[in-house]
Amino acid sequence: MKQDFVATDATARPAPTGTPMDRALDHGAYIWERNRRRLLILFVVLTVLVVAFGVRGIIEGLVGLIGQAPSMIVLLFFYAFAMIAQFGVLMWFLSRPRTYTVTPDSPQIDLSFDKYRGQPDLLEHAKSTVRILQGIAKFRNMGGEPPKGMLLAGAPGTGKSFLAGIIAAEANLPFIYVDASSMTSMWFGMDALIVVSLFSKARGLARKYAPPGHPGACILFIDEIDSIGRSRGGVMGGQQQGGMGPMGMMGMGGFALNTLLNQMDSLGQFTEDRWKYKFGRWLGLVRGPVPPKPVVFVIGATNRPDVLDVALTRPGRLDRKLNVYVPDGPGRGDIIELYLGQKAHDPNIPIDLMVQDSVGATPVEIKTFINEALIVAHDQGRDRLTYRDWLAARDMRELGLKQPITSMTADDKRAIAYHEAGHAVVAHYMRAEHRILKASIIRMGDALGVVQRSDREERYTRRATEIEADIMISLGSRAVEEEILGIKMTGADSDMQTATWLAMSYCGQHGMGPSLLSVPSQNALGGIPEPLMRVADKMLDELYAETRRLVREKAPAVHAVANGLLEKQELIGEELDEIYAMVEEAHPEITTPFQRKPLDLPKPFEDRDWRKTETVPIPEQIPAAATEPPAKPAATMDEPWSWWPRD
Repeated sequence: MKQDFVATDATARPAPTGTPMDRALDHGAYIWERNRRRLLILFVVLTVLVVAFGVRGIIEGLVGLIGQAPSMIVLLFFYAFAMIAQFGVLMWFLSRPRTYTVTPDSPQIDLSFDKYRGQPDLLEHAKSTVRILQGIAKFRNMGGEPPKGMLLAGAPGTGKSFLAGIIAAEANLPFIYVDASSMTSMWFGMDALIVVSLFSKARGLARKYAPPGHPGACILFIDEIDSIGRSRGGVMGGQQQGGMGPMGMMGMGGFALNTLLNQMDSLGQFTEDRWKYKFGRWLGLVRGPVPPKPVVFVIGATNRPDVLDVALTRPGRLDRKLNVYVPDGPGRGDIIELYLGQKAHDPNIPIDLMVQDSVGATPVEIKTFINEALIVAHDQGRDRLTYRDWLAARDMRELGLKQPITSMTADDKRAIAYHEAGHAVVAHYMRAEHRILKASIIRMGDALGVVQRSDREERYTRRATEIEADIMISLGSRAVEEEILGIKMTGADSDMQTATWLAMSYCGQHGMGPSLLSVPSQNALGGIPEPLMRVADKMLDELYAETRRLVREKAPAVHAVANGLLEKQELIGEELDEIYAMVEEAHPEITTPFQRKPLDLPKPFEDRDWRKTETVPIPEQIPAAATEPPAKPAATMDEPWSWWPRD
């Protein structure tokens, strides 16, 4: 148990550099200096006992104690078990964390770097982390300090847990998975004990599986770490440290975050944590600085990195932050090829179209789309999935199950068909760079009809003209209702909300309107600034007028798409393209590109009609009366206590 380090306490002597005998004598002297006061106290106690009871009395007492020891031990264990069963077991059973442990001698995670697709840059960061964890001793010899943790932040389904599992499998180190929500407890202080227990377990596993002469490492993956890592102050609330509850043992128990911060980076990393070495140091058998402890590499995953406490994400704790985004086009193609290779599919399935159909989809969503497509094919008695199955599965996941309304009147069905035709035609002529995936008048989810469109390639910014075109597409349904049907329907309310939100963002957030001001759409009182509403309303009026003009010019296309929807109930992109081609061949005049008039919007604070500019003249008596002291009013019988005699 002896550690060859220089002693640092006040009673220690510098370690000699002579022969082994000199070092042994010096260490013996250190032990004597460390324990001589304790030996003196022990000698005094024994002397008092001998004087008081005599040697014979002490021996008889020891013999009697040994004789009663079995019954005393049984009784002690009975009472201890009763107390533990009543409180300890109950508290631990109700507070036990949901953990899963994987060790190098019993691998369970069948993952590797080859199975991670979609974001090669994240994969390189993961490989760098694995190399450091596998060579901690070499890295320390180079003068480096191993990282303490990593934060994986991203939207749900982007593969944060999957990436953590790959790191654990490739590193071939002990791995502990814990759900952060299970680290909270209804019992006061139990959450802190859970955190301490997890880190103690992680360090024990790291030492057990460490190579000889190395401190070792263990990976602790805390999923949904925002459950315990929320900010402790400010409007976000966060960890509340409550006191005892009415039952004496219940409290709000918000100590998990504080304990986690202490375990990850504090002065505790320089002190001994093993009881046998603590006892050895107490006796003086072990001396000198504590050797490097095992690295407990904490990986936290969250969908809400903005609510985490700054002390948790500072350097030295979760100091490596990886944002896991949705994959781009090449990444989605790689993911689609991976999961298609695991399913029976049409060899001629257009992967490029599937990539375009899944813009903004996460890896989990893509995997689910493909699996649902196989279910659709299986339900129809086929042994492989096709592109139409992919479209049906994606629509079912994004929009809901198809549930046609069989009792709808002919007028309502015709109105819905023209409603959706308005969206489709305006989108075709205003956003030619978009793909119209589908137009349908079959009820799916909460929608009686839908027109789906997407970008042909990845887009990360939007131009002002694109937002203006999107507003016109949203207004296309109402424009068709008024121009062709001569009615207004309630089904356009969501379209109006979308157009309003886009107009408000255009004018008040993005600075694309007549003013460069970028203000919140709502103030502190929950209202919307009236100047912003007036500018957005003016914008909607102008774009709606242009949308109605477009509908009038492209009316043959509107009628053709509506009739196609009434006939087939649903049209996919290729069928819509065929309809447009036939209509333009029959009506060449609609092939002329639509030229939209530019917007002419007033500045928010130049149009003052919305303000009350009238001024009310002040009577002359008011300034004159203001210069004189007010007269004392005469008391009347109506005033309380006015009849009471005054001095």
